[in-house]
Amino acid sequence: MTSRTSAFVMPGPAAPAASRAIVIGAGMAGLLAAHMLTGHFEEVCLLERDELTDTPASRAGVPQGQFVHQLLMRGRRTLEALFPDLGQALLDAGAVQLDWYRSVRWFSAAGWMPPAGEGFVTWSTSRDLLEFAVRQRVLGERRITVMPGCEVTGLSVDATQTHVCGVTIRRRCGGLAEEAGSVSMLPAAFVVDASGRNSRAPSWLKAAGFDTPRETVVDARVGYSSRLFAVPKRSPWRDWQALVVHGRAPDCPRSGTIFPIEGNRWIVTLTGVGGDYPPGDEDGFAAFARSLRVPTLHDAMAGAEPVSPIRRFRQTENRVRHFSEMKRWPEGFVVLGDAACCFNPVYGQGMTVAALSAVALDAHLYVLRSADAAPGSLTLQRGLAQVARHAWTFSTGVDLRLTRQKGAAHWRARLMQRYVELLLGLAVDDAAIYRRFLRVMHMVESPGALFAPSVAARVAMKYVSGQIAPVFAPGTLSSRGPSHGIGVNKAERK
Repeated sequence: MTSRTSAFVMPGPAAPAASRAIVIGAGMAGLLAAHMLTGHFEEVCLLERDELTDTPASRAGVPQGQFVHQLLMRGRRTLEALFPDLGQALLDAGAVQLDWYRSVRWFSAAGWMPPAGEGFVTWSTSRDLLEFAVRQRVLGERRITVMPGCEVTGLSVDATQTHVCGVTIRRRCGGLAEEAGSVSMLPAAFVVDASGRNSRAPSWLKAAGFDTPRETVVDARVGYSSRLFAVPKRSPWRDWQALVVHGRAPDCPRSGTIFPIEGNRWIVTLTGVGGDYPPGDEDGFAAFARSLRVPTLHDAMAGAEPVSPIRRFRQTENRVRHFSEMKRWPEGFVVLGDAACCFNPVYGQGMTVAALSAVALDAHLYVLRSADAAPGSLTLQRGLAQVARHAWTFSTGVDLRLTRQKGAAHWRARLMQRYVELLLGLAVDDAAIYRRFLRVMHMVESPGALFAPSVAARVAMKYVSGQIAPVFAPGTLSSRGPSHGIGVNKAERK
């Protein structure tokens, strides 16, 4: 499948502005939004600052792409519905089928989670490969024109200052007739900002005569270091495909993960909070891994050959721009994906929320075409806020435990996270509860599933009686785990 990615091409006159939509940003959110818009517009122009390649590759606009990126189960199901051949294409390119019930070993704050059966399978792949595979399919669509090397500088509004009627763009590089740096106007009937967490939508709105949104930021000062390793030969003590070792605040909040990706490689990511950032040098990276609450990750990494440099990333704050609260909003403009609500990437929610937001965009536009009293863009913006709500609660609930931010909403999130910690204490010895938690984490079920009367009663009883498994002190557990034969440390392997 070919994709039109090599040159900056201005859209031709075939599609009038009334039949054209613009999507800003060719990341996952932008690609999926563009795909959905082809059902409603004759032409969809996809504007991207970066040059796009014909092979899977990292790019400046997605700096987090070189770190672990897990597509949640809800995201996998959504992408499969949109692109039925995507899964097989990923597997053909080397992606790994990963069963979270059976093949992911997770050491939580309460201890090792139990084996939970089988059948909860996602794709484990690099962000570069997943985005490339989606991009191939989207850019192969007849109605989509991609414009790489193109920077959006602002919104164009009509004379009444109520409707967005296009964007102003600046060429950064490539084959436009105008000189590099010149600004021109690209008209359209509908504009979607999917330009990511560094979106300039607030300043664009202000320049167009609108208010700017209130923002909420939860920043636990999380930092990552990641490195690729060749997967070593199978060892009898390693009965997992992926490994998650969570920290436990405040005494040992450091975490780490190992996930398999294409090319028979592991991506190993170490995580620190509160400014305790993992180092970028070889000795420091190994020492940080050694400091985790169990030695499993360090031992596995020590037996593997590194095949990449160590890369670091620190832009991890959770941020929601409350566009949905604005009283005055331009018609023909919406903001979705990380541009509206971004999460700490460690929780793997962004791509799934982007997919669900694209589906919501499609549904809204169908209503817009058929309803007598059509709902406007602000109604859609409010709907997109609801799509991200549960993911925001989950992500910030964890990070707020590590900050001192105050406020009623923050206290609710902290209480929610405390309840989840108690529930995980039960899950250590109850595979059914662990499965329920995973289904909520993967957005297959709503958070309400964790508060089902049968579950909440058990949490309350165990809490009152003091029977919930304690959080283990650092160094008191081997990498084998309490009872599940997860693996053994070096001393035990002798």
